[in-house]
Parts: sequence; structure tokens; C-alpha cells
Amino acid sequence: MISPGLIDKVNIQVYNTAKCAVGQEWNYSNIISPFSRIYLITEGEGYILPDNNMIKLKPGYLYLVPSYTLCGYHCVEKLSQYYLHFSHSLPDGLKIFDQLAITQEVKAMPIDLHLFERLLEINPTLCLKHSDPNVYKKSSWKKNQMEHRPNNVQLETEGIIKQLFSRFINSDNAEVLQLQKQSFIKKSFEYISNHLYEEIRIDALANLACCSTDHYTRQFKKITGMRPMEFINRKRIEKAQELLITTTMSQKKISEETGFNSQQYYTRIFKKISDCSPEQYRKMGGLI
Repeated sequence: MISPGLIDKVNIQVYNTAKCAVGQEWNYSNIISPFSRIYLITEGEGYILPDNNMIKLKPGYLYLVPSYTLCGYHCVEKLSQYYLHFSHSLPDGLKIFDQLAITQEVKAMPIDLHLFERLLEINPTLCLKHSDPNVYKKSSWKKNQMEHRPNNVQLETEGIIKQLFSRFINSDNAEVLQLQKQSFIKKSFEYISNHLYEEIRIDALANLACCSTDHYTRQFKKITGMRPMEFINRKRIEKAQELLITTTMSQKKISEETGFNSQQYYTRIFKKISDCSPEQYRKMGGLI
């Protein structure tokens, strides 16, 4: 759980936002994006499939697809929506979704429509040029940087995004997560984030938590749903996905930068987690 006050230090970067209507061509599978996406559905019917869980898209509801989530999209006939693509990071490099319990579907508040309309009003040039991930290339979203916008626009944009994002925070489990993660797992997350490019030993993580390796592994899986090495590999692949679409680094260099001891092992783990090769991911931009 994020410490009280630290949520104010979350760095927000908006990449795309607009209102659009799509049809049956909005039908994609096995897409992984390096940013998070929020949708406000205004008309029509469709589905998203984050991690193969089918969620029906309904008018008047907000939907969140966290960054690096394997997801599919399907429109039944027609679908009208507002969309927002953004990134978020904490000063220590941790990911928000490692520390917050979230839901992915919430009923929109009356003000949310006005928030999206205002977001588009002050950011009129951030619409997607293409919605097909096989066409929409990496350069399209990287150049939409907020740093070159007036300070008042940056501040208002970040405020709106935080309001919309706050709708998805699951307060029911917040207290339990705070106790568990503050006392046991937070140091592990920080260590993993800061040492991705190095060998990470499970016994070293257990020592940080002041417990045996077996106990640490059991508790880590209880909290995260993954064994420590599975979690580490997932974070390494997330970093590799980011480097693939934001740099021209070679696959060998990326495998080294993300802590894999061989390019062959890097490719195998990438395919297992991303359902495509690193080359395929770079070619399509990893986006929707």
C-alpha cells in the first residue's frame, strides 16, 4: 500500500485522450501496452478481456486496463467512448499496481463526463492516429509529451487523471494491504525495482524481510499471487517492453539491461509472458 502522502508524489504522463466511435473492426487480442488505459463508455456494447477475464462494456461505466496487462478488445456493433492513455510512476520506481488494490469497472459519476470533456478541451491534439496496434507505431505516442505544455495545463491534466484513476481504488482491502505490504513486502519491491539488471537472489530478499527463504516465498505468493522469481521475471519483461518501443537498443543489449543471463532465456521468458517474441512486440509497438 502506498504510504500516506506518497500518492501526491505520483508522476503522471498523458499520451493520448479523445472521444471516438468504433465498429466491429475494434477486435484485437493479446495486446500489452506500456501505459494504463481508462475508458468511459457512452453508447453501444463491447468487451475487454484483461488477463482473459471477460468484462462487458456498458454505457455510463468507467473501465481501467492497467499497464502491461495482456488484454483483448471486441466491439459487438458500435461503441462510443472517451479514452485516456497515461503512465504513472513513484519516486522510488515502484509501480502503483504493485501497491494498490483496484477494481476494473466502476459506475461513472456525473462529473466524470465533464472531466473527460475538459481533458480533451485542454489537450486537443492527443488523439490516436490509428487504433490498430499493427499500424500505430511507437513514435506516435512518445512525441506527445506534457513537458512542452504550459504549467497550468500540466497541473490541470494531472489533477483530472488522478480524479478519474481514484475511482478504481478498492478501499475495502486497503487497510489489509497496507499492513501486509508495508511490514513485509515493500522493501522487496524497492530492491527488485532497483536491481533488475543484476542477479537477484531469493535468500537476499528473504534477509530483507527477516525470515527464512521458504517462509518468504510462501508469504510473497500469498500477497502477490506469484512466486518471487515469477514476479521478478514479469518486472524484467515489463522493462524490456518499454525499452523495445522507446529505444533502438538491440535485443542483446535489452536482455543485458533487464538482467537476463542470456538472450535465449530472455526471448523464452518474453514469449511466455507477452505471447509474442520481442521482435514482434517492437514491430507492432505493443499498443492499442
